Amino acid sequence: MVFRCEVRPVTKDAGAWATLPFGRGGPRALRLCRLRGGRLAQSLSAEALCMELAGEVLGGEAPVLEEDGAGKPFLPGCPLSVSLSHSGGYVAAAVAEAPVGVDLQETRAISDRVLRRVCSPAELSWIAAGDRTRRAIRLWTMKEAYAKLRGDGIFAGARFCASFQGDRLQTEYESLRFLFPDAPEGLLLTVCLGTRPPA
Repeated sequence: MVFRCEVRPVTKDAGAWATLPFGRGGPRALRLCRLRGGRLAQSLSAEALCMELAGEVLGGEAPVLEEDGAGKPFLPGCPLSVSLSHSGGYVAAAVAEAPVGVDLQETRAISDRVLRRVCSPAELSWIAAGDRTRRAIRLWTMKEAYAKLRGDGIFAGARFCASFQGDRLQTEYESLRFLFPDAPEGLLLTVCLGTRPPA
C-alpha cells in the first residue's frame, strides 16, 4: 500500500502558493476566503505539501484539492485519501491508498475539563500515570487523526477509546492502525491509517 506523510515548517512566501490551483469554489474556497495572516499561511502551506506528496505518488500533477461538505479534503477522481494538519509553525500532510487521518499538535497542557469530555476513564488513568502533557497530547492526536480519517469532528473522535496492554498504548483499533512518525521538537504527530482503499 502506498503511504506518505511529511512535516514541514509553514512558509510565509506567497510565491510558493502562486501555483496552487484553487478549484471552482465550493466549501474550500469559502473557507480560504475567510482566513487571514497566520491561519491562511498554515492552510496554504499544508495544501501545497499535500499536493506535492500526491503528485509524487501519482507520478504527475495531482488533481485540485477540494473539500466535502464536512470540510474533509479530497482529490476528485483520485484513488488517494489525503489529510492535513498544522500546529506550532509546522504543517503535516498524509496521502495513502487507504483512508488516512493525520494530526500534528504542540505538546502543551490540555485542561482537565476538556480531557474529561473526550477521554474514557481508562485513558484518563493512563494520562495520570506518566508524563501528563505528553500522554494527553498523544491521545488527543490519536482522536483527531481518527476523526479526520472518518471525516468527523474531534467529539466524534472521542468515540474512539484507546486500549492499553499494561502501560503500553495499543496501536491497532478495528481495521485501523496508528503510526507515530517523528516530528520536530515540541510537537507530536499521529497518523491513523486504514487497511483498505477509500470508498
